Amino acid sequence: MSLILENVLLSAADGLVQSGDLIWFHFQKYHLDLSNTEETPTFGEHLRNINTRITKGLPDPSKAFNLNGTYHLGISPHIYSYYHLLTDLLTHLIDTPKHPVLVPKFIPVEFVKFLTESGFEVKVLPPEIFRIKKLFIPEMKIPNWNKKKVKKVKTFFDNIYPHETLPFYHNSIFKKKIYISRKLAVKRHLTNEEEFLPILEKHNFLKIYLEQLSIKEQVELFRTASHVIGAHGAGLTNVLFAPSNLKILEIRPVISSGQFCFEKLFSLGWPNFKIIVPPQVGTFILPKNLLEEVLIHWQ
Repeated sequence: MSLILENVLLSAADGLVQSGDLIWFHFQKYHLDLSNTEETPTFGEHLRNINTRITKGLPDPSKAFNLNGTYHLGISPHIYSYYHLLTDLLTHLIDTPKHPVLVPKFIPVEFVKFLTESGFEVKVLPPEIFRIKKLFIPEMKIPNWNKKKVKKVKTFFDNIYPHETLPFYHNSIFKKKIYISRKLAVKRHLTNEEEFLPILEKHNFLKIYLEQLSIKEQVELFRTASHVIGAHGAGLTNVLFAPSNLKILEIRPVISSGQFCFEKLFSLGWPNFKIIVPPQVGTFILPKNLLEEVLIHWQ
């Protein structure tokens, strides 16, 4: 459930919220009571993340700008990710009363456009301290996906982007066998991409840079997909919009990448998925022989 707080301090640079002695970070994921630290875990990811953030300093009330009214918190360290936009923020906004959504300056312009076109009012905040009269904070759970959440997101997108039978499908960008390249991404590049691309081309796969597509175009692309190959990354979230018989190959740097987040998602409606982890630790490649095996099996 979403958390509703009044008269709180917000660090708009990364989304830390403070209400008296209570602190929330990464929406509701990391929580701390400064007056009763005994309830905080003594080890693990929770403690590391909350302690690391606190060492940077808590919001200074004397530097706070007042924001009267009621808002939704749309600021977290990972809200620049398409995955977190859908699984954390959008699923929160679908279920709660409509109020302006506070987002950080580092959020992609395409995300602001998407939220606005979807009927949400968006307010972009600079990296300052704000005092908010009333604030809704999204919850974050693990696992991030369940059948109810999948249905909620799919229904929302079906309403804002109705299925269409338009002639744009003849365009080469809408071919059904997709390879998602992360060459334009900041991290997790498959370093031997040029070596295995000829194999994919032989099997009629089209290389796609999702960064160059709008969210609507990504949705329409995956609605027509029959095969998807890609490195572990936010673009695989678009499987939500694909047919249930989609064949998926996810390449992970390590077996537990993202706490198995996409494996959990795929298992809720897309059973034809395979996973490859590079056999050599410390390298991120897609071995050509393993790729060939998957493609032959798919045939």
